Amino acid sequence: MVLRDWGTMIHKEILESFGHRRFLTVFALAALLTGVLPVLSLAHAHAHALGGNLTLFRAIYVLLAAVIVVAQTAPDLVLHERVGHTLDYVLTTRLPDGAIFGAKLVVAAASGYAAALLALAVQLVLTALVGHSGWSWLFLALPMGRVAVFGITAGLSVYLAVVGTFVALRIGEQRTAYMATMLSVGVIIAPFALGWLTLTLTTSWISQAAVVFGAVAVVLAFVGLSLLRRERVVLYLQE
Repeated sequence: MVLRDWGTMIHKEILESFGHRRFLTVFALAALLTGVLPVLSLAHAHAHALGGNLTLFRAIYVLLAAVIVVAQTAPDLVLHERVGHTLDYVLTTRLPDGAIFGAKLVVAAASGYAAALLALAVQLVLTALVGHSGWSWLFLALPMGRVAVFGITAGLSVYLAVVGTFVALRIGEQRTAYMATMLSVGVIIAPFALGWLTLTLTTSWISQAAVVFGAVAVVLAFVGLSLLRRERVVLYLQE
């Protein structure tokens, strides 16, 4: 029963996402731009002079693809239902909160992760074509690069999906929901900018950071679910 509820809701969210031109446009642009820009930038011409620093810096573009897509998708999955008045109906059904809230998180986070992987693929292909030196695995050749792309991107996608969904359930204005989701990235950056934490570019440090961040994102998802009060959301939607 639980798996069927989750499957039903995830299937519904996927159909609604891919049924909107805005989602497809944002997904395609985010993946393509973050895949093309680091390869065709002026810095690419000086890749040999900058060495591994430039190569690892390109991984940031992959993370950026996930941020852009999840920050748009997570609020949209809620706000589109609110505009279409289908969210009211879903919240009054017997579907469990976990399936309603969790399906949105899964689809939003998976969309961001898929966009990041597509951006990665575009970078690899274009680098081979533009560089005229065969295939180069870029930052994937470095252990810390693989952890950053596959590990931290997953945690970041879940984190933004939780924030975007939770905020959208309480903020009806589309632009405000987007901005609040994007600004939540600043919460991650702030400890480093203020000197509370030190960014260390080592495989050990990045691996530990990925594990900790992933655990925090999962805990945050459970906290968001526990704070979901569907009766309050229904009353809020009727205002």
